[in-house]
This record gives sequence, C-alpha cells and structure tokens, in this order.
Amino acid sequence: MKFRAIFLFIFVFKLSSFAYSYEEILYTIADVAKTQGVSPKILYTIVKIESNFEPFAISFLTNKENALYFKKLETQNIRIKISNYSLNRTKWVVSIKPKNQEYAKEIAKILVENGFNIDVGLGQLNSQNFKKDEFEYVFEPSYNLTKCAQVLRKCFNAKDKNMQKTIECYNYGMRNRGSNPYYKRFYEHYIKEFGSGS
Repeated sequence: MKFRAIFLFIFVFKLSSFAYSYEEILYTIADVAKTQGVSPKILYTIVKIESNFEPFAISFLTNKENALYFKKLETQNIRIKISNYSLNRTKWVVSIKPKNQEYAKEIAKILVENGFNIDVGLGQLNSQNFKKDEFEYVFEPSYNLTKCAQVLRKCFNAKDKNMQKTIECYNYGMRNRGSNPYYKRFYEHYIKEFGSGS
C-alpha cells in the first residue's frame, strides 16, 4: 500500500486548520433540511450518529490486517480509530479524523483510487453517491448534507414513504437487510435528543 507516503506528506505539509463550529453545523442542518424538504430532527440525528458533528470524518470497512496497518499511520494531524464491525465480526471499521478539509480531501482521494468504498463528512455520504470531481466540495457541510438529504429523499420515495425502511436504506442502500439495526440505533438517538412526542 502507498498510504504511508501520503500520510507522511500530509504530516509535513502544513495547512490551515479551519474547522466549522457546532453552531455553524446546526445552522447548516436547519438550512439544508428546509431547502431539501426533510425533517431537521432526522438530519440532525443522522449527523449525530454518523460523524458526531465531525465534518472531515472518513470511515470504511476492511479486514483486520489493513485496519492495523492504517492505525500505525496515525499522526497529530490525522486521528485514526479502528474497531471490530458489530454486524460482521470478520470486518473492521477504520475511522479517520483529519485535522482539516485539505487533509480529508487528499486522504479520501487516495482511498477511492485504491478501491476503498468510503463514507465521508457530516452525513458519512458513501463514495458511490458522489463523483471524483466532487472531492473539492464533499467535505463542506452544506454540500455534504445536501447530497445526504437527496439520498434520504430517494430512499423515502423508493421505500413507499415508510420511515423505518427509509432510515435503514440511508445506511444500507436499496437492498433489503432483513433486520433494522441502523434504524434501532437512529431511533434510540432520536428519542434521546427529541423525546417520543416529536
């Protein structure tokens, strides 16, 4: 793998560390929800469970050997967490949290070029839902959440406006999973944030 060289390059290459505030992210969630016709509470909950409001987050599934390799690439500018995937114990989740958007774009490009299927940004938009020329924008909160809201709307229409199936589709795609682990997680967070009367 050629990741070591790029991670070392990113470590040495000093870039501005602009970050978005929690308030800016909340405003963006409300704005995108309004313009895209989705519930701000649903979009907020998705952002909470997908990235915990980290706009530069990148994650993907891989095997244990790759996960351990990536963990060794952690630097002060790039935090990397690995964990066993709860739905398939042979898979591992690699979560990368770069210090800024420039780092995130470079890492995401290299991962996709090397065949990884990745999730990026606030809503953890899957790389199947954006093109290579969108790397420039995909970590910007408004762009990322607009694309995520469009995926949510597509799921809503495809799943006959069934909210449980819509939420599950957002995470798993159009396939039928046969169970609803993502919806259960979503629902628990939604109730915790907004109560059962929402």
